[in-house]
Amino acid sequence: MMTRLIFTVALLLAPLALGLTPVTKLIIDTDLFSDVDDAAALLVACGHPLATPIGVMINYPSIYGALAASSILGYYGHSDVPVGLKRPFSNDTFFDTWSYRLGEYASKVAYNWQQHASMPWGDVSSAWSPVELYRKLLSEADDHSVTIASIGFLDNLSELLSSPGDVYSPLPGQQLVTAKVKELVIMGGAYPCGYEYNFYGYNASATAHVVNTWPGPKTFSGGELGATVYSGARLTVEGPADDPVNAAYRWYTGYNVSRNSWDPLTMLYAIQGVSDMFVYANEGGHNCVYPDGRNEWLPGNSLYPQKYLKLQMSDTEAGELLDGLYLETAIRAAGR
Repeated sequence: MMTRLIFTVALLLAPLALGLTPVTKLIIDTDLFSDVDDAAALLVACGHPLATPIGVMINYPSIYGALAASSILGYYGHSDVPVGLKRPFSNDTFFDTWSYRLGEYASKVAYNWQQHASMPWGDVSSAWSPVELYRKLLSEADDHSVTIASIGFLDNLSELLSSPGDVYSPLPGQQLVTAKVKELVIMGGAYPCGYEYNFYGYNASATAHVVNTWPGPKTFSGGELGATVYSGARLTVEGPADDPVNAAYRWYTGYNVSRNSWDPLTMLYAIQGVSDMFVYANEGGHNCVYPDGRNEWLPGNSLYPQKYLKLQMSDTEAGELLDGLYLETAIRAAGR
């Protein structure tokens, strides 16, 4: 175990040794509610030495997503990171009607780690409106300094694009994004074409609005990228028993069972770029989303650069790297 942890830390710290920019200022837009890979992605963002989370937006309107995010952020030492929650919110909980094998974890993490949260159990009155929080954070940021990692539905981002000027900035949404966002990284779609849940499963029109009109660089992590990369089992076996993401995996998949790694892989790219793990799979072209949520990579360049990712290491190696990062972050947090 220790050899793998040393390798993982060395790989993550390599950009620092090369004198590259050490911090990615990160806004995370997540559907933390159903799949446990959202919790793992939040762990990656909290534990990566090159990341500074500045905001978390919940794009599925359940109070338990916001409460769980607050608990996880606080446990890993980021209780000051504000949380936005899509309105109108509800007290919905996840139930697996697809395979009847996966368990609900968000409410349990929220309740059992509430002592670390910035909002009291069951009370999301302090959660921001996502658009207001986006506008506040972007207005305060340097130009072209913020990376947004979208690992769920795209409603919040669509509403940001349509937002008018306000007390935080006179710029309308499109202009504010153009000025402040360095890159939008989206977990969604299939490449070069396909039909993937994040794009069609909740609001396909919001997906099309964001993907087809976003005024800046975009990079896509498709459903095929993380579908065969498995991670999480080692955390349940070797990780600290009181770690919230360890518990989330045990509630969701069971003990010593890994899960697909769509969101944590997307988060790693958002933080450190292509590095030794990813390459860009396309040469030119652009993504197009149709009204039903289906997407297709088309020839012809857009006004802003667009890329989609593939791994340049094996699925097994990628999963082992993620497992090492989960474990290293969990052990470090438990020792505080």
